[in-house]
Amino acid sequence: MSDPSIMLADPAQSKDLATLLSRVRSIDDAAAVRLQARGSVLAAWVPVMSGETLLEQVPTVLGMRALHLAAPADLDLTVQASAILDRLARQEKAGGVLTLPPVEVRAAWAGVVPPAAGWERAGTVSAEEIDTASREGMRAVEAALPANPGAAVLSTVRSRIWGTQDERGIVTGAAFGATVLGFNDAAEAFELFTNGPWSRLSNRAGHILARRPAAL
Repeated sequence: MSDPSIMLADPAQSKDLATLLSRVRSIDDAAAVRLQARGSVLAAWVPVMSGETLLEQVPTVLGMRALHLAAPADLDLTVQASAILDRLARQEKAGGVLTLPPVEVRAAWAGVVPPAAGWERAGTVSAEEIDTASREGMRAVEAALPANPGAAVLSTVRSRIWGTQDERGIVTGAAFGATVLGFNDAAEAFELFTNGPWSRLSNRAGHILARRPAAL
């Protein structure tokens, strides 16, 4: 049985996917990516942050980029981002076909499915607001962490700072995600949508979906 494969519509789509995966690996070198293909659209999901356990009160923040396929496909796989990057580098020699890794990986965040419908528009968020919130959050984390922090201290600091919400329900971790994944590079405003515990920041560069941690 041959390995699953897809064909992205053009080199620009391949470059966009490679950029997304390179950026998420700047957060976690061992990051996974969830690839969902339906028809001629590929949704690439990557983790910005999530709790390691149910007791860890870190918000779940995911990035998503929609890409165009040259041929319809139907698949849902979670694989190592590094493996996809390696294959993208060889894609041209394979005639544009992107062969996917035969082995999936387990990632707790990949089982967290944001709602597909029921989103309500809640306004617009400027690129400047996103940049400010992200920078302030990173400075706060750096200032709060002692040298060589243990896992418990790291979890507490991450929960307190990245889980902070503004009056619109946007968690600071979402602003960090938009910045680190490059969705804020073009200084384009984001549309804000909400759905229960979820919020979504969307512009032409991509989508950041965040879920508040459940209250214990």
